[in-house]
Amino acid sequence: MRITNQMISNNSLRNMQKSMAAVNKTTEQMTTGKKISKASEDPVIAIRALKLRTTVNQLEQYKDKNIPDAESWLDITTTSLDNIVSRIEDIEDYCVQGSTDSFNTTDRSAIIDSLKQLQDMIYNEGNSSYAGRYIFSGYKTDRGLTFSDTEDTSVYSYDITQHFDAKALDTKNVVNKEVDYNQVDAYIADPTTYEQPDPEMVYRLNLGYEGINDVNSKGQNIFNMVALDANGNTIDLSTFTLTVKTTADSATYYEVGPGDINLVEETGEIIFGEDVYNTLKQADDIQVTYALNEVDSGELRPEHYYDCIQHVVQTDGSVKDIAYTVPEEGQKIYYEVNFSQSLQVNTEGRELVSSEMANDINDLIYALADLEEAEQAQTKLKSMLEDIQYSTNDKAVQQINQMLKDVDVEIAAKKENLQKTFSNNITRFQAYMDKISAMQSDVGSRMSKLEMISVRVEEQYASFKELRSKNEDAETDETIIDFNEAGLVYESALAATSNIMNKTLLDYL
Repeated sequence: MRITNQMISNNSLRNMQKSMAAVNKTTEQMTTGKKISKASEDPVIAIRALKLRTTVNQLEQYKDKNIPDAESWLDITTTSLDNIVSRIEDIEDYCVQGSTDSFNTTDRSAIIDSLKQLQDMIYNEGNSSYAGRYIFSGYKTDRGLTFSDTEDTSVYSYDITQHFDAKALDTKNVVNKEVDYNQVDAYIADPTTYEQPDPEMVYRLNLGYEGINDVNSKGQNIFNMVALDANGNTIDLSTFTLTVKTTADSATYYEVGPGDINLVEETGEIIFGEDVYNTLKQADDIQVTYALNEVDSGELRPEHYYDCIQHVVQTDGSVKDIAYTVPEEGQKIYYEVNFSQSLQVNTEGRELVSSEMANDINDLIYALADLEEAEQAQTKLKSMLEDIQYSTNDKAVQQINQMLKDVDVEIAAKKENLQKTFSNNITRFQAYMDKISAMQSDVGSRMSKLEMISVRVEEQYASFKELRSKNEDAETDETIIDFNEAGLVYESALAATSNIMNKTLLDYL
């Protein structure tokens, strides 16, 4: 085949272009530090780079954001649980002390204040938050367990359905027809109106709130109590008599016959006669629907605890109804902390700070207040005997002495009730402690698991980052050698080409 000068020229230029491309490639590798700048240069490296970059980015998300967030959430949870345990231990100490004595008169007011403060502290721990999210509120991280001081609680009212089992039925020692020193003059005028105090034990179901109503904020009578047996069959309660007790009926709150049911709105109690109790103790599920028309700052939010309908008064005066249901499976929040690995970060407050605990603390407070009130009545009656208005009136002296005798009986009954209440609550608060201890163990195990995952993610991140570098990054030493080699080839090509291209036809004539 005849080789022409044009062919030599074209081949020389084409090969020189290849040499120049090699120089350009190595130059780009040196300046960018990467093996390729376009996917077309090496599709295998490009595809592998995409996969490795995605993996490294995900691991970086786990390492720098998800895991630290989860650790912070669990740390705050641990601190709050520790603080709640300390508060419950303080209450338990009072229970142990109160089970053996009735406390000194001068101590009772201080103990009542202490119990109230301890309850507030427990509630405050239940409102702990992290990064603007409440950690014990399940999915409703935008609101705490209780109503805050900054909220306008007057716009809220609720229809609440609360579920109990037969174990929730308990007894309460009460004194009916308490001695009322304010009625001394009336008793002196007509001694037949005076009734002696009557210590009695009643059966009770303690609802989640005080100050409840049978009629809701819309004027609908919604109170209902349904009992179901283990097979889901309705237990007939229609033969029993329900009476709604308002504050005007305070003297008869706990007066019930065998077939009577008293709904005490002020205290949030349902008081039963013995026949009613014997029927209800066979129930597997007792459903009570009632209204909470007024809520106060610091109270537990019903939507975290019960199936309920929230009525919210809007700015235009209309009422918006919002239905809430508490799922049986709970409201668990998970963080993805590694590939195909998620970790629960939250602990639900309804299992931690419960209305049952609040009721138990209130029982302690009421037992102290009842005894203090009876002793104040005793002190007042004694002072009346020294008052000339009564001391010179034999009929009055006789009546006051009878009331003093009866108030002694009342005080003895209330002291016994105080000791019994505090004694029974030792077991209750130990049960709360056990429950929270189990939560602490659960949170601790999750933290340990998270620590192991964190170490593993750090190792994976370092490994995949190294793989990504090996796949994408150009080796400096090799690149310099390749650059020099390409440069030498290019210069040789230039020299050879220039030597050939300098020849013309005249050189051969």
